[in-house]
Amino acid sequence: MLSVYGEAKVKLISIWGDNMVLQQNAELQFCGTATPGKNVVVKPSWSKSKSSVISDVSGKWSLKLRTPSAGGPYKISISDGEELLLNNVLIGEVWFCSGQSNMEMPVKGFRGQPVYGCQPYIAAANPQRPIRLFTVKRDWSTTPKDNVEGHWSENTPEDVSLFSAAAYFFGEQLQKTLGIPVGLIHCSWSASKIEAWMDKETLSQISEVNLSVLNNKEFSYPNGTPTLLHNAMVKPLEGFPVKGVIWYQGEANSNNPALYKKLFPALVSQWRTFFRSPDMPFYYVQIAPWQSGGKDLLDWAWFRQCQLELMNEVPNVGMVTTTDAGSEKFIHPPYKIKVGERLAYWALAKTYGIKGISYSGPIYKSCRMNGKLLEITFDYGADGMIPENEELKGFEIAGSDGNFLPAYAEIINGTSRVKVWNDSVSVPTEVRYCFRNYIEGNLCNNVGIPASPFRAEIKQ
Repeated sequence: MLSVYGEAKVKLISIWGDNMVLQQNAELQFCGTATPGKNVVVKPSWSKSKSSVISDVSGKWSLKLRTPSAGGPYKISISDGEELLLNNVLIGEVWFCSGQSNMEMPVKGFRGQPVYGCQPYIAAANPQRPIRLFTVKRDWSTTPKDNVEGHWSENTPEDVSLFSAAAYFFGEQLQKTLGIPVGLIHCSWSASKIEAWMDKETLSQISEVNLSVLNNKEFSYPNGTPTLLHNAMVKPLEGFPVKGVIWYQGEANSNNPALYKKLFPALVSQWRTFFRSPDMPFYYVQIAPWQSGGKDLLDWAWFRQCQLELMNEVPNVGMVTTTDAGSEKFIHPPYKIKVGERLAYWALAKTYGIKGISYSGPIYKSCRMNGKLLEITFDYGADGMIPENEELKGFEIAGSDGNFLPAYAEIINGTSRVKVWNDSVSVPTEVRYCFRNYIEGNLCNNVGIPASPFRAEIKQ
C-alpha cells in the first residue's frame, strides 16, 4: 500500500518528494494514488503546460512527464481537487548506488573503522550546493512492494555524515566537475548477495540459483536470499529514471566466482531493462585486498579475477581497481574517498565524455617471452606507468612444476610494458600479480590509479 506524502488526497511514494533531483532530459513515469475516478492534474513549474489523467477504481494513476535540461529549483503541483505541492525540486544527474557493506559504510565511518579524510567533507557540506541524498531503508519481501521508506535530504553536515561514503564521494566529484545538480539514491545492505538484488524472472534462467527457498515462512538471512531485496528496495522505484549505477558488492559471493560470472551480467541486463535504459552505464568496484581466511589464500584473488574478466564481457561497464585501498585486518577499508573518486573518473570520462581524465589503472592485455624475460603489455598505460626505475612488488611466476616464486619486475622505460623474470624459472608457464587475498603491489598508471590483480597462462 502506498504511504502518504503530505496531507492532501493525492499520495506519492517516498521517492517523489521535496528536495528531490530528477534526471535531466528524461521521461518520468510519474505515479501515485488519489480519490478513485478523479481527474489528477500535474503541473511542473519548468513548463507552461500541464498533464492530467483519471485515477482508476482503486485510485491509482500514472502519467508521463518530460524533464528539461539541468536547473531549478522548481515546484510540481499535483491535484485531484486538493493540491499537493512538491518544493525545491532540482533537475540534473541521478545515480543509483547499491551493494553491500562497503557501499553502506557512511562518510563518518563505522564505529572503530574510520573513513580517512572524511571530516573536511562533512564540515564543508552546504545545503546551497546542489547535491541531494536519498537512502532506501533496509527492507525485504517475498513479493514486490509499492513503496520504500526514505526521504530526500539536502547537503547538510549531518545528512552527509550518515550517507554512503563511496556514493557521496562519487557524487561530490561529479557535481564539482559537471557544475549541475546531482542526486544520489543509496540502496544497499551489508553482507547482501547479488541474487538478493535480482528479480525472480531473471534468476529463474540461472539453474544454479535455488528459488525454492522462497517458499519458506522464515528467513534468517534475507539479504542473502534471492529476490527479497529487489522486491522491497528496488521494485518500488520503477519509473524513476537514473543516469547510471555504481555498485560495490561481491564479498558475500566471493566463495563462488563461477556463479557470479553468470549473475553479474544478468543483474546488469535486468536493471537496464528496469530503468528503461538499455545502454545504462554500470560502474563497479573490485573487492579490496583483505586477509579473509588467510592473507596468502587465493579465494578473494580468484573473485577479483572474475571481476576483471567481467569488464571485458559486459558492455558499457567499468571497474575501479583497489590494490592500494585495502586493509589486511578489516573488510571495510578506510579509503572510500579513493573509491568514490575513481568511480567518478569512469563516469566523467566514459558517460559524460570529458577528455583528459584518466579513469582506469593498468589492465593486463598480453604477454610474450623475450629471451629469458617475460614481457607483459597493459592497457590504460599509454601515458606512462610508475614507479619507473624501481623494482615492482607483487609479481610471481611459475614453471612447469606449478610452484610460484616471487619475480623481479620492472617497467620498460617509457612504455606500457613490464619485464618479469626469476633466474630459477627458465620456462615460465604462468604469471600473476597481487594474486593473494591480501598483498600489496605498487604498479600504477601515471596518475596513481593502481593496476588490477591478474593471472595469465603463458603460451610458448
